[in-house]
Parts: sequence; C-alpha cells; structure tokens
Amino acid sequence: MPEVVLSREERIHLAGVLGRLLKWDPAARLRITSTQRALGLYLDAPMGVLVFIALPLAAPLDEVVERAVSAHRLRDILGDVASMSAPEGDVAVKIPDGLDMPPALAVLPPGEGWIGAERATAAEVASALDAALAQFAEQSEAIRGAGEAAKRELAEEWWATSTWGGLPLKALHAARSLGMLSHPGARVESATRAGWKRMATPAGQVFVAPPHSYAGIALSVVR
Repeated sequence: MPEVVLSREERIHLAGVLGRLLKWDPAARLRITSTQRALGLYLDAPMGVLVFIALPLAAPLDEVVERAVSAHRLRDILGDVASMSAPEGDVAVKIPDGLDMPPALAVLPPGEGWIGAERATAAEVASALDAALAQFAEQSEAIRGAGEAAKRELAEEWWATSTWGGLPLKALHAARSLGMLSHPGARVESATRAGWKRMATPAGQVFVAPPHSYAGIALSVVR
C-alpha cells in the first residue's frame, strides 16, 4: 500500500468527514486522486451530491495515487486521531487497496471555467438552510395523514428546491451534515459551469451534477 504523510490537523479533518459519511452509508467508497503535494478525495454523499476535500501533504509523494477505496477501511487506518495519545506531528497513513470505481465517482466535475454566483458566510448559508427546512417541516405536517408516495414526492421536491447561490437544498444540507458550515464566519462561494453547481468552503467543496448524470446515493436519508 502507498503511504501519504499528513499533519495531525489534516488527519483529524479527514477522520471527521469520513465518520459523518459512514453514518449515512457504512459501505461508502471514495475516490482518491493525488498530486505529489496534495491528496484529493471525492465522496459520494447522499441525494446525488458529490463532495471534494483537498489535504496538503507533509511530504511529497513518490508516485501519484488514483483509485477508489473503502471509506470504512481508511477511517480504521487513521485510528483515534483526536485522542490525547495520538501522535502530534506528521504521520504516514497507508492508502487502502483499490476497489471497483462506483458509477457516481466515475465522472468528476470540471476543474476550470466556473462562473461565480454568490458569496456569504457559513452562518448566512446555515440560516438559509434552516429557513427552508422550517418551511419543509410545515408542509410535511400539513400532509401528515397522506400516503407514503405523497410524502416522498414532497421530500424529493423540497430537496431539489433552489436556494442560496442557486444550489438545491440538498447541497446545503450535505455541506452542513459533513461539517463544512461549522465555523460561522467562514467564507462560502457558489459557482456554476455547464449544468454543474458548486459550493466552495474552507473545509471542502460540494458539487451537484447536471440532471442527466448518475444520482449516487438515494434520498433515504469536511471540520
């Protein structure tokens, strides 16, 4: 297995994001793509949302890594990174063996050509999310006696509703659930490109693919 050298701060960040992802999907896989100086990880989050986090490496890689791996296995390799007994400095982390690439991770978002839309703080984005979820709760209560099909249709409609930055509600929900809106003053930006939508935060990025793309993890529902 190849190894990457990460600082304690980056190990804690990665472990936190993986832990939250695994609560949604214990069998989750992620796509690792690296340069000699940085580790990029694409996560297939719920509701057809793609999440990206980039980690600077404490030491350059001899060979770049490109593979899909088990999120659970990588989390196990990281161990209890936040404990008092965890190493303080840089640590070599083994990259798990490669697995078959999930369809949701086969096509990555564009790297260039994005058009900026809106800027805000994490607190402002979280407030917009809370307001939308409150309205969703009111409508859900109004059809409490309806059948499951009607409730599911309402949920799908709401999660796809456009909100801050032109992003669907599900993107804001995924960002907060993965810890990307944890720091109220953090700057958040939205952008679009050829049907793709992006939310960029200091802790990572959330992408929503064009409607014809593979949707990833179903609706059943990083730092």
